[in-house]
Amino acid sequence: MPSSSPLTVAELADVLKGHLNGMGTVEVVGEISGYKTYPSGHHYFSLKDAEAKVDCVLYSFQARWIKFPMRDGLRVVMKAKADFYGKSGKLSLIVDSMKPEGEGDLHKKYLELLEKLKAEGLFDEALKRPIPEFPKVVAFVTSEIGAVWHDFTEILKTRGWRGTVWLVPARVQGESCAGSVMQGLKQANAIPNIDLIVVGRGGGSLEDLWGFNDEALVRAVRASATPVISAVGHQTDVTLCDFAADRRAETPTAAAELIATGQNNLVKRLQLLGSHLAQHSPKARIQSYHQDLDLLFNRLEGAADEIFADRRHRLSELGSELHRLSPKVRLSVTRERLNQLSTRLQSAGFESILSRGYSIVRDADGKVISSSKSVKAGKKIRLKFSDGEAGAIGE
Repeated sequence: MPSSSPLTVAELADVLKGHLNGMGTVEVVGEISGYKTYPSGHHYFSLKDAEAKVDCVLYSFQARWIKFPMRDGLRVVMKAKADFYGKSGKLSLIVDSMKPEGEGDLHKKYLELLEKLKAEGLFDEALKRPIPEFPKVVAFVTSEIGAVWHDFTEILKTRGWRGTVWLVPARVQGESCAGSVMQGLKQANAIPNIDLIVVGRGGGSLEDLWGFNDEALVRAVRASATPVISAVGHQTDVTLCDFAADRRAETPTAAAELIATGQNNLVKRLQLLGSHLAQHSPKARIQSYHQDLDLLFNRLEGAADEIFADRRHRLSELGSELHRLSPKVRLSVTRERLNQLSTRLQSAGFESILSRGYSIVRDADGKVISSSKSVKAGKKIRLKFSDGEAGAIGE
């Protein structure tokens, strides 16, 4: 379309970005090259074939859904959106999802074989045998390389499991996986006094775990003379061996937990019974009786002390009462009261009053004069004092 003026580089970049965004999500197949991860959790790589190459970015929030290990040289089918970054002039694919090339065909085969074997009744619950509650001899058919065997035995050791566990080495990935694990099953069943067999490995892509979907191996698991636990992959990984086995464990370490559970529960029950027996043993009962006797003795001693204290207090009160009522005390009290009365009488007597400056006035006939009106002028009167008498003439 003709333009009145040329586009700037930035405008051209916007046009290209708009066209690419308009494409939406595209599906593309190629080989991973230059794969790198960064502390942010983002993944950067190129997707290439014999004639071209394009840069790709897989952000951390999308990477968590990728269930297989990414590596250089791996061919994948991915869904992505094209993006053009104008400042660097760089075209990139922003990855939404990816899977190893051919996984779609494998999944289809998986479902077909699942339906076939299910229809035969190979996965019927009636065929499954109970897992021994207290297995003493266990075989683990797995690779001797990697952390799976170490983690499995470490869980058994940590949980205090007492028994014998055999490692039966087998290849657990690749074209030879199924045959190797079948041979391992045969060897495990030949172990003397074998109680339980575990078949397993760590997680991976559908392609990595495909050997455990092999029809011959699945039938061998079902035909095992010894009960089998299938512990293949992670929690979300499910193989056909899981359906054929007598029990599925989500991971190899979960299988170890399952094996140790019976003994752990038994130990707890024995400890509880031991505790009950110890509580009801003759020694414990005698100790209990001794404690009861000590308690009764303490209570009796306390009650006796209280009674004796009450009796002592009562005797003390009676003693005080007897002392108060004794003749000697009563005479002493009476004498004291008499003394007090005598003192009061003396204080009330006229001699005591005269001693305080008062006097008794009498006329010539000796009659007490109590009023000044009774004193006549020129008449003799007599005044009595505490120390004697004196005459006087009334005015």
